Amino acid sequence: MNECRWILAATAAALIALLAAAAVQAITIDMVTVGNPGNAPDTRYNSMSIGSVANTYQIGKYEITARQYAAFLDAVAATDTYGLYNPAMGDPTGSLGCNIQRGGTPGTYTYSVPNDPVNGFWADRPLNYVSWANAARFANWLSNGQPTGGQDISTTEDGSYFLNGATSSCRHAQVKRHMGDPHRARVVQSGVLRSQ
Repeated sequence: MNECRWILAATAAALIALLAAAAVQAITIDMVTVGNPGNAPDTRYNSMSIGSVANTYQIGKYEITARQYAAFLDAVAATDTYGLYNPAMGDPTGSLGCNIQRGGTPGTYTYSVPNDPVNGFWADRPLNYVSWANAARFANWLSNGQPTGGQDISTTEDGSYFLNGATSSCRHAQVKRHMGDPHRARVVQSGVLRSQ
């Protein structure tokens, strides 16, 4: 009888884990095209040349929202190896917090954004307290098809930028986007530019 209970409990736990993974919703980011490569720069401001573009590219039409980033965290930050969540994100009292709440313990973290009609609908507010490296990891996750799992080569560490566990500012400064293949990047290692 105990064996049946154990099998039933294990089956129930597996089903809950499967449903939780399936519950992560894919996010959509509206994009706009920035075109007219080779256009003349605007030099009206202190002789600075701004506004010219070398290549046609796409950029997000709107800022990333708390809802979109919380979906990313739910997909890859149950353990949060690289600190994708900043505790300041969860502060709803200041004017800067986006109110992403984290629950659980390492290995079981979950993330949510409350909808509070009295204090505002936090989910659609712009994200904040994100470093350059965490923005690059978010971009990698998008370019990898929004997978679920730990923070590794298949989710956050490769894609548009090759981070491979980089955590220092010095190491982040070495990360380059490979323009020839927008889904791969190159990084300087030991003074040599190496394709990844």
